[in-house]
Amino acid sequence: MKKPENIFISLQLRKDQTSGGLLLDIHFNKDATNFTMDPENVCWSPTIEELDFIAEVFDLIAKNKRGSESKLRPLNEAPATRQVDESTLLDRVMDKKDRGRTFTADR
Repeated sequence: MKKPENIFISLQLRKDQTSGGLLLDIHFNKDATNFTMDPENVCWSPTIEELDFIAEVFDLIAKNKRGSESKLRPLNEAPATRQVDESTLLDRVMDKKDRGRTFTADR
C-alpha cells in the first residue's frame, strides 16, 4: 500500500471511561509544515487529504453506530415531530408573548 501524502496527523479511537462513548484523538506531527506551536498558541492548517482522512473516520464511526441502536438518522429522513393541537400551541405562544410585554399606565 502506498503511503498517503500530505497527511501529517494520526488518529486514535478510544473509549471514554465516563460515558462509554468513543473519542477521537488527533495527534499532530510537530515537524509538519502545516503545524506551528508557541507557548500560547497552536496553529494547524489541515491539508485536503487530512480533512478527507478525518471525514472518512467519522463516516466509519457513524456506520458503526447505525449498526447498533443509535440516535443517528439518515440525512434524508425528517426529524420526528410532536403532535400538538393548535389551541395548545396558540396558548403557549400567547403566554410567552404576554410574559415579554411591559405595560405602562394610561396618561
